[in-house]
Amino acid sequence: LNMDADHLDFFKDIDDIRHSFRLFAEKLPADGTLIINSDTPHYEDIIRDLPCEVITYGLEHEADYTAADITYDTFGHPTFTCLHHGEATGTFSLKVPGIHNVSNALSVIALGEKLGMDDATIQKGLINFTGTDRRFQFKGNIGDITVIDDYAHHPDELHALLTMAKSLGYARVVCAFQPHTYTRTAALFQRFVQELKLADVAILAEIYAAREKNDLGISSKDLADQIPGAVYCPTLDEV
Repeated sequence: LNMDADHLDFFKDIDDIRHSFRLFAEKLPADGTLIINSDTPHYEDIIRDLPCEVITYGLEHEADYTAADITYDTFGHPTFTCLHHGEATGTFSLKVPGIHNVSNALSVIALGEKLGMDDATIQKGLINFTGTDRRFQFKGNIGDITVIDDYAHHPDELHALLTMAKSLGYARVVCAFQPHTYTRTAALFQRFVQELKLADVAILAEIYAAREKNDLGISSKDLADQIPGAVYCPTLDEV
């Protein structure tokens, strides 16, 4: 679905990650099929000279499967027309919000058709999928405040989350965010600053250590200092 600079406590850099994806793709047998997102930068390096079938999908670049006529309901749930080699194959609706899920759905449609499913079966499967826990999960309302829980812990995920939230007509979007691991926060620091600025207010809890020790001397306060109006909270109770 994507290749991001993540888990950099294990991988050296994005090129190391891409090398791992290439090794993974090379394990496919000649009669296998690779379905890959054409919006991934330099995805051609992953598929070059592979003996297997390659199917592409994407929203921004030329691909075997693309989407058109994308609309959203009041909850941000998309409906779109799937195009296969430029020809409309059907209309699909989702119960999970955001443009990124249109992209995800294209990969599902490509897979379903590869497996011989008819469009009606794929349409039913997609509309009945209501998402996983902690992915734009509605938790309830407090007065006129809507509370949403999301496990976004990478800048690209934050971008998808906050741009979607901003598109849903709320008076303002308040993001209470706890960065996950010191290494990720340090490696992607400016990206986190950039994406957290999308919120009307960013409330930053101290970094969640997970398996790490803070050998880098980094804090969520460093992020807050570069985000106008951000609030730094050393403890979750303060959040």
